[in-house]
Amino acid sequence: MRLKANHLTAARVVLLPLPYVLLYGGTESRVAALVILAVLGITDYLDGLLARREGATALGALLDPLADKIFTAVMLLPLVDLEILPLWVVWPIFLREFLVTDLRHLLKQARKDLPVTELAKIKTTIQMTGAGLILLTDTFPERTVPAAFISGALLATVFLAVAIYIRDGLISTRMKVALGMLGAALAVRLVLDTRATILAYGVVMAGITLASGAQYVARGLPECLRQGPLPVMKLFASLAVPMLAVSLSEVVPPNYTFLVLIVLCLEFASQGIDMWMAQRREALRLSWLKPFLLAPAVLVSFPVLWRLFGLHLGTVYFLWMAGTANALYLGIETFPRLLPAAGGKSAAS
Repeated sequence: MRLKANHLTAARVVLLPLPYVLLYGGTESRVAALVILAVLGITDYLDGLLARREGATALGALLDPLADKIFTAVMLLPLVDLEILPLWVVWPIFLREFLVTDLRHLLKQARKDLPVTELAKIKTTIQMTGAGLILLTDTFPERTVPAAFISGALLATVFLAVAIYIRDGLISTRMKVALGMLGAALAVRLVLDTRATILAYGVVMAGITLASGAQYVARGLPECLRQGPLPVMKLFASLAVPMLAVSLSEVVPPNYTFLVLIVLCLEFASQGIDMWMAQRREALRLSWLKPFLLAPAVLVSFPVLWRLFGLHLGTVYFLWMAGTANALYLGIETFPRLLPAAGGKSAAS
């Protein structure tokens, strides 16, 4: 069987639960998780090469951005749960991911587009690299291992940049960014202590993520407001449930933190399918179901569940309801439409 871009993308999605579980283990388990995440990150580059060679397809346009967003969730949520990064650093990253996708979907329905920016194209790589460096720094608090790893990565990138320059006569923007980021990461690790280094990496990662979304928001939000109250209500309803789930990641009982990841993955899948349908110029038969029925019902349930069962157990029930509502929406609205699709990759970020 010939390897295609979709095979790599699907494998990335299927294998992501493994490093998520390993991140909660000891040192050896974390190292294994980092190795797996690095390999899966490389597949993101490889399936891009395959897609450009073979051509993008509808299923690839759905799967690839979904895989990238799930990858980000798998790496960032444990950082909060294990108290490696504060919630206020991670929360804006998820807000950007959900908000930009929703704005792009709303504009696509109005026959308008949000062009992908250069910064947005490298944003996911920066997220993956930043989260990996944070986990590495927390796993090995002494400077030696992280500094040696970053130095090796920087040296390899320098050789690669030189080889590309000799071949092409220029160095891409992404390569320049990679060199700058690795150099800065090494300097930070050599100067700051462990906690300060982790916070610095997290703040830079969040800052770049927000900067990559600023142009989308500046163009998309005014257009959304011009369309009237209905799109604004849809936007709020789409954002409220996943962002509340992220906010509750610090209070959910330890054995149930995986529910936050499930809710976010289902929300990403729901957004991805909505966007995929809009690109195909196909109308959702029950487009009102999620923003005007399921999301409000889930949101209203939270204070009720909190009152009845307390914050921690009420949060568990809320997350179960949020996940079930999204699974219901995906099942009754979009699953039959996915059956004819067949595989590739898109440039969405």
